[in-house]
Amino acid sequence: MAQCIEKLACKDCGSSDSLQTYLNIDTALGIEWYTSFCHGQCWENKGDVYNGIAPKVHIKTEKEISEERDAVLNCPRFMPTKPYRDIPPNHFRSWGVRVLFSEFDGKTPYALAFPYTDFGKLKGWKSRPLRKKDMYAIGTTAGCDPFGFERAMRQTTGDILWITEGEFDAIALHYCLTLVIGEGPWPVISLSQGGGSVTKDFNKIGDRVATRFKEVRCVFDNDTVGINAGNTAQELWPEAIIIEKPNNCKDANDAVSNGLATQMAKLALEKQ
Repeated sequence: MAQCIEKLACKDCGSSDSLQTYLNIDTALGIEWYTSFCHGQCWENKGDVYNGIAPKVHIKTEKEISEERDAVLNCPRFMPTKPYRDIPPNHFRSWGVRVLFSEFDGKTPYALAFPYTDFGKLKGWKSRPLRKKDMYAIGTTAGCDPFGFERAMRQTTGDILWITEGEFDAIALHYCLTLVIGEGPWPVISLSQGGGSVTKDFNKIGDRVATRFKEVRCVFDNDTVGINAGNTAQELWPEAIIIEKPNNCKDANDAVSNGLATQMAKLALEKQ
């Protein structure tokens, strides 16, 4: 398990806070160690910047967390000019995703920030660097509703709620659905922390989902984590339906990338 401790200035590239430090814990062996990674111009591991001595950790105040979270609202919405992850540009517009820029030059796109809310109130952003799958929170995402949940609850179209494992899969699945049943918008969400957050997420939104939707359809990844997530989902909600992916694709985004968007939508819509 790795826990981000703080962001430091990088002496090598001059970025003000691109050097993220981590406390790594191996519970089986009972050992701890520190690592760091520069997310600025260096884009490389920097090792243990603490020399094994635990740093004094600054606990952010609620005001600091709020300011950090709200600053992202000043960043531009992610509206690509060409397909991204093979998803057409216009299908990103309604999700509130923001573009974060490099601390080094202030203009190079560095990461995408996905909004997370709790009962309709913005609480934080899940940041996904463009060059590496190394997610971190801005503000707080702990205990929030799944990604896209507020958006889904506002929709008046359809009585099916589709749930994916990741943010890009939710956006990709929504694109697939529009190809078959029109623009919608359609209620699609993703789990807050992948397949391992099924129980937490389902317990949090279960009552609200029951008042709004007649069906819940899970479009989880076609791997061990996704299969286990589907089994857990059906233990919690026996009426939940597990949707297969076309041609053994891993997930909804993979289906889009393989030219199987329409087939993915038909499987997601198929009467059970």
